[in-house]
Amino acid sequence: MFKDTIALLWRKKYLFIIIAFTVAILPFAITKESVVLSRAIMTAIAIDYVDDEYVVVGEHFIFNFDPFGVMEREVIVGRGESIDKAIDDIGRNMGKTVSLTHTTIFILGEGLKDKDLADMLIPFAKMPHVRNDAQLFYTTSDIEKLVQASIDTGDARSGRIQQIATYNRKQDHMPAVNLEGFLKDSLRSNSVASIPVLELVDGVIQNDGKVMSF
Repeated sequence: MFKDTIALLWRKKYLFIIIAFTVAILPFAITKESVVLSRAIMTAIAIDYVDDEYVVVGEHFIFNFDPFGVMEREVIVGRGESIDKAIDDIGRNMGKTVSLTHTTIFILGEGLKDKDLADMLIPFAKMPHVRNDAQLFYTTSDIEKLVQASIDTGDARSGRIQQIATYNRKQDHMPAVNLEGFLKDSLRSNSVASIPVLELVDGVIQNDGKVMSF
């Protein structure tokens, strides 16, 4: 009888520990999930200037709490008289706060060629959580189609442009320019900053070593 009582209390001890752990961790888990779901997480941003307004195209990461689920991405578009307002337009349309915490790619469209790119990119470098090692690309292609092609031809782990960026970074003969490096080159007097070029040809993203100099 005594042994049975001890065994019962021992089992109850473990039950108490499990209940206490669940009560302690559940609010954190719920809060973390609600914070993530309230944000539009962008893994890539493409910017262009078309018809007197800025167009921002985001590669939006759809957060999946299933550890065995497949990562999904979608194209999100915002427009406005400034880049900030175009980004705000994305958030307003989605009902979420746009997050650039995981943005690893910046794509600059042809419509920006006459803009002061350094002046335009400095705010991104100063933003909280924006990665200074985010890589820059230039394109003459339609940025929405380019980002969509990146998603369509990528894999579950990353978009196609992220794959190109990773490859470029590892190859000495291929250009790889990050946000911080471009700004340093641009702000240095009498210097020329170059950005690798992406081209969309028949639905395929090409990156053959061409650069655009500014």
